[in-house]
Amino acid sequence: MTSRSSRGGSPQSQRARATETRDAILSVARRMFTEAGYHAAGTTEIAARAQLTRGALYHHFADKEALFLAVFRLLAEELAERSRTAVAGLSGDLWTQVVQAFRHYLLLIAAHPDYRRVLLIDGPAVLGWTRWRDLQSDHVASRTADALRLLMEAGLVDRQPEMPLASLIQAALHDAALTMANAPHAPEAREAVMQAFLFVFEGIRRRG
Repeated sequence: MTSRSSRGGSPQSQRARATETRDAILSVARRMFTEAGYHAAGTTEIAARAQLTRGALYHHFADKEALFLAVFRLLAEELAERSRTAVAGLSGDLWTQVVQAFRHYLLLIAAHPDYRRVLLIDGPAVLGWTRWRDLQSDHVASRTADALRLLMEAGLVDRQPEMPLASLIQAALHDAALTMANAPHAPEAREAVMQAFLFVFEGIRRRG
């Protein structure tokens, strides 16, 4: 009869080891996708840096694209959570809170190469524009639509379908973030891009 220890421990310890292994793969893949880019980052080197076999890597992820998608989701969720946390304690009127949320989102992307490379540069190339846009909408446009709905209910923005407007704002956010990240004379140039985005966003505000 095979003992529990020879089978690799209890189901709980096996799940814990599986989670630990998956987290190690994601951590290494995150670094390599950021530093080298998707196409230059090979699964053989990712597995080696994680001190695993390729078989162990493919046990958790069907292929490199599946691994990239997992890293993409991880970073998108992390960025959204950090953005929410940054403005959670803000007080003041609703419009100011929404503007500050956009400011923090842009600053986070501009300051972190992993967000830029995975989410905005390699994301659409690897996943395809339609799938990439849908995934981004889950984390950006949908939350922007929620904010727009609140602004409309408060009478600060004229009523209209929220998602089309949110998608346009999402596109402007991403372009502004990439422009800020590549600005030659930071921080002055970054702030100029920030103000340009906010000037455009201010255009939807209802007057009077």
